[in-house]
Amino acid sequence: MRRDLRQTYRNLLDREHRPRFNYRKPVRFALVYPSTYYLGMSSLGVQVIYDTLNHRDDTACERAFIPEAPILHELRRSGTSLFSFETQTRLNEFDLVGFSVSFESDYVNIPLALEIAKIPPLAVDRDQTHPLIIAGGINIAYNPEPITDFIDVFVVGEAENSIQHLMDRFVEWKASKASKADLLHTLASEPGIYVPQFYQVRYKSDGTIENIHSKSPASEKVTAAAISNLDNAETCTKIFTPETEFSNAHLIEIVRGCGRQCRFCVADYARRWPRHRSVENTLQLAEQASGITNRIGLVGASISDHPQIDEIATGLVNRGFRISCASLRAETVRAPLLDALAESEQGTITIAPEVATDNLQKVVNKAIPRERLYHVFEEALKRNILNLRLYFLIGVPYETLRDVEAIVDMATEMRSILLPHAKRCGRMARISYTISPMVPKPHTPFQWVAMEDSKTISRKLAFLKTEIGRLGGMKVSSASARLAYQEAVFARGDRRLGPVILDLSRGTAWKQAFKNHGLDPDFYALRPRLIDERHPWSHLDLNVMPEFLRLEHNKHQKGFMTSSCDTVVCKKCGAC
Repeated sequence: MRRDLRQTYRNLLDREHRPRFNYRKPVRFALVYPSTYYLGMSSLGVQVIYDTLNHRDDTACERAFIPEAPILHELRRSGTSLFSFETQTRLNEFDLVGFSVSFESDYVNIPLALEIAKIPPLAVDRDQTHPLIIAGGINIAYNPEPITDFIDVFVVGEAENSIQHLMDRFVEWKASKASKADLLHTLASEPGIYVPQFYQVRYKSDGTIENIHSKSPASEKVTAAAISNLDNAETCTKIFTPETEFSNAHLIEIVRGCGRQCRFCVADYARRWPRHRSVENTLQLAEQASGITNRIGLVGASISDHPQIDEIATGLVNRGFRISCASLRAETVRAPLLDALAESEQGTITIAPEVATDNLQKVVNKAIPRERLYHVFEEALKRNILNLRLYFLIGVPYETLRDVEAIVDMATEMRSILLPHAKRCGRMARISYTISPMVPKPHTPFQWVAMEDSKTISRKLAFLKTEIGRLGGMKVSSASARLAYQEAVFARGDRRLGPVILDLSRGTAWKQAFKNHGLDPDFYALRPRLIDERHPWSHLDLNVMPEFLRLEHNKHQKGFMTSSCDTVVCKKCGAC
């Protein structure tokens, strides 16, 4: 089996177009994406950290992934150790093992990867002979607590600079031959670095947190790292591979953060202020793809909000590139961007209205006039951009049946736009709806609200799939209500979930794993939180004042209460 996996890796390596690095350096770093190669190589963050570390004179970084299920099962059965992608070195032979974490669903794969790599999954069981285990990523920025049992050091926030500081301290420590305790003591005082063993959590009898106490040299709050100028960060594709979601496309991040303040969006509040890559720097990064691909994918929280998006799009097309974009805001899409997409033969645009009624737009703080959405769609059709992808949320606070039905009404109106175009051109456009349950996330104004229960969400999803599916020319997909519930448990969880996650990684069923440790997952996902409750993530500072989040939380309630909806009593007393 090791031979089969080694050959698989060699085949994938042969198909990659990537820089050639020297993997024989004093410090060896295994960068693990706790899922498959396909998903890991779709992560721009993985590629950027890999490239950043390998450009250091003292550090050689290699990748590692969780194999597909059949190979993974055989690895576990045979006792074969997990090894690196580039040189097939066992992970327990590296100096550092770093996890890049993008999704709560991958938490279970962290102790799984460590056990297969013959590294004790629990930090308390590791000694000087074991690699330093670190983790970073967007999830780590807003709440790493459920996986603190497994990780020695977290990189909190944007890692471009803080990973350099961490490596500088590590190289100094390795040369000094000091103890690992000395290294952790040094790292605990570094900005953007969180060493969980220096924080003690105490719980009340009702299971909520009483306090989080920091020990010297750690500060009371861990401030998330952030870069001020996006031009100073080469966040673009570094490894081209056909075995990924963005096959042979050169991705460039042109927007980081967002100032829209949509109340459900952790990406907005975790990276609150927007930073934009300059036109000149974007065009320079695009040239890195010359001779490899002419496809440029523009990445960011809201691409069309970039103040110079038209110049970027036009400039790229004029240089012979074909562009595609991540999600657009209907209010800021203009003709030059659509022209550039059409000239690039880009057949799809993506917009996320999230909700379909004025009432819920006030609740989530994302107001997109329906007429503007229809206008953008009509303009896209005129340019033979025939596919529109729309994203919606369900389970939003104060959502009623009328709000859910309004998504169907919108789909009906959108279809009425499609038909005249089809008669004129003989080609039927297609609209894809992706419906996702809303998961209340830390560090957002919705961190205090309860998630809607899975049965109610499942009924809404079934209703939408049935009603929109009847219209024809529409495709509806959705996230699983069950998986969204599990995401909420981990997103809002605390340190007590560590033993649960360890059990899950060893094959224990979901309910049994919680029962084993006397915990109720509903406590984390379905419980509304008191406004003055201490959160598990309260000691993480994401550069957003708690008072501001409370103000926004109160606004979403007041905004709804002053609307004309007649079903407030149902939500407040459960009468229906």
